[in-house]
Amino acid sequence: MPTRLQDLTNTDFGTLNAAKNKNIMRYNASTGKFDIVQIDTTLGLATTPPQAFVDVIESKIDVNKVTFRGIDGGVF
Repeated sequence: MPTRLQDLTNTDFGTLNAAKNKNIMRYNASTGKFDIVQIDTTLGLATTPPQAFVDVIESKIDVNKVTFRGIDGGVF
């Protein structure tokens, strides 16, 4: 039984090293596997997001409905 995500058969992380710090894991439907990508690639951003993008996000989020009850990492 795998004990690390990278040991699962449906992952394609490549070499995990400092170059992949601050990247995110996503499901790639074309390969049927989880992989690691830069968040900028996912959002299509090269630098700071355009103001139009920020305006849309801000208009969709109602901060009065956002709650934070802590982070649950599960049981190990």
